Amino acid sequence: MPKVIVGVPVYNGGDQLRECLECLVTQTLVDIEIRVYDNASQDNTREIAQEFAEKDVRVKYIRHPQNIRAMPNFLSVLQDCETEFVMWRAHDDLCSPDYIEKLYNALVASPGANVAVPTTHTISRNEKTRISVPRTFAHKSAVPAIVQLMFNSHAGWFYGLWRRDPLLADFQECWAAFPHPWALDHLILFPSLLKMAVAIVPEAIFVQRLVAKTYSPKKGVKPAVAEMMSLRRLFAAQCQRYISRSPYSRIQKGMLRAVLPLYVDRRVYKLRKVIKRKILRQSGGAAYGSEF
Repeated sequence: MPKVIVGVPVYNGGDQLRECLECLVTQTLVDIEIRVYDNASQDNTREIAQEFAEKDVRVKYIRHPQNIRAMPNFLSVLQDCETEFVMWRAHDDLCSPDYIEKLYNALVASPGANVAVPTTHTISRNEKTRISVPRTFAHKSAVPAIVQLMFNSHAGWFYGLWRRDPLLADFQECWAAFPHPWALDHLILFPSLLKMAVAIVPEAIFVQRLVAKTYSPKKGVKPAVAEMMSLRRLFAAQCQRYISRSPYSRIQKGMLRAVLPLYVDRRVYKLRKVIKRKILRQSGGAAYGSEF
């Protein structure tokens, strides 16, 4: 049994899949298994994945006969996983050669953590790079430490190394309450942030390349105001459930609820953006569709 299973959910990712898999098979932690979950691709994804599988027994190719949508494909990685430690890797992302090894060592050394998280280098479409470094806890008391985690967290943390069982439970609960890919990564991270169950590994480098995915908003199509408000409400409601179930005192829970609107503003849609679009729509200045 490998120490880590790396799931690569992909749909029509042939343009960058080869580079992604080359990055994974050359990791310094060799006791891993790389599973490519092909969501019924129509390009050369199958050929590339099978080429790597023939050269390296650690690479497995799994193909869904029909497209099951992006997030259920991510979920299938967890449902099939037999190891304690699991991570996702988008077909267009990369990492440092020792990325998995550093996260694995940190998570093993932190039995109370659910996820080990990296420094994220985000490369935009114009090739500019933004660097987000995770900060170690600067506060001894729970609420300030949780708030620091909430606002320092990054979408790249979703692609850190996880303990499979708590992640599966949180993914299934969040997907049932918030069945939309936008901001789902932050929602799934939230219960681990709330528990401070995060191992900070700034020396592990994750390279996130921003390219259009099948579940990304289509160019020129903006979500309807009603949809934006609905996602804000659903996201906040699920966070409230996690806060209510937490072991903190009534005062601590009240403090967390007080900062939650700011967190929703950061992770879903800013309220001022929603209001601006509503005014524009009412004035006839712009038309917004609901397709996402």
